[in-house]
Amino acid sequence: MTRLVADLGGTNCRLAISTGLGRPLAAMQSYPNAAFDSFPDLLGQYLIDAGQPRFAEIVIAVAGPVTDRATGQSAELTNRGWQLDSQELSQSMGEIPVHLFNDLSALGHSLADLETGDLAIIQPEDSTAPLAQKLVIGIGTGFNVSPVSATPLGVSCLKSEYGHVALPLDLHQALVAQIGEKAHAFKTVECCFSGRGFAALHAAFAPEAKAQSPADIIADSDRAQTRAFLHFYADLLGQLSRNLRKGFLPSGGLYFAGSVARNLLVGGAKSAFLHCYNQPDPLLPDLTPPVYCILDDAAALKGCAKFAFRSPPKKTRASPLRQP
Repeated sequence: MTRLVADLGGTNCRLAISTGLGRPLAAMQSYPNAAFDSFPDLLGQYLIDAGQPRFAEIVIAVAGPVTDRATGQSAELTNRGWQLDSQELSQSMGEIPVHLFNDLSALGHSLADLETGDLAIIQPEDSTAPLAQKLVIGIGTGFNVSPVSATPLGVSCLKSEYGHVALPLDLHQALVAQIGEKAHAFKTVECCFSGRGFAALHAAFAPEAKAQSPADIIADSDRAQTRAFLHFYADLLGQLSRNLRKGFLPSGGLYFAGSVARNLLVGGAKSAFLHCYNQPDPLLPDLTPPVYCILDDAAALKGCAKFAFRSPPKKTRASPLRQP
């Protein structure tokens, strides 16, 4: 069945047409969110550019929380305040099925279809059961995780708002040791592990340096001070990953996504991450899951294409009551 799929990120939105599971996506386009006032406006422009394609259903991955309701779903795009409602979208498109889910859940649905070139292997796997639990970790504009459980009946991706969890004590202590009292500003996981957190932590680590965006910091990695910061940050990420593997037991692997994670783990700071990640853990000495970084920019779209709509429960006729 032909399906419109969309990956609505904090900055850009990718859209495509899927004509069936495992088939290549067609008519893929990307648009900057800032050029539009709402998602329906952006969607309308895509439909014009794609030649008014026909489709029977829509699945959208949203970089923000998704709420399930009796009448459908609603979502908010965290960085722009856009509101999406599955029922309203369905009505505007002729009452076709519409599903909204978090972008990390979309990535979770894509994992089984990602090929060798779609992933960077950070820590190779030793031996992993095909249906072992996995964990998707997004570090980009914000931070979140999604536990992924695969069964013969399909894939389940659990919801989370882990970015708002208080920063673990071992990470806070590492920050205090490096930046002193400035560590108290980093109260949650997302305060440290996100684009904004990355830039704020760099400013605390190198106060004499001018304010820089995450991209500028990464591009300046030839400087000794920047390299030292990237290795420090990668060490922190290794400590966070050790906590996550104890909290979620992802024996099938940790799958990092997002620009911050990609630039850090695929670059020169990979060794610092692995040095910390592979330290022996007396509580779970046999749990050292493989680590990957998702490179495919269309991975969330593939997850949207893979998602299976649940069939509504069949109505059964009530048996007549027997009179005593």
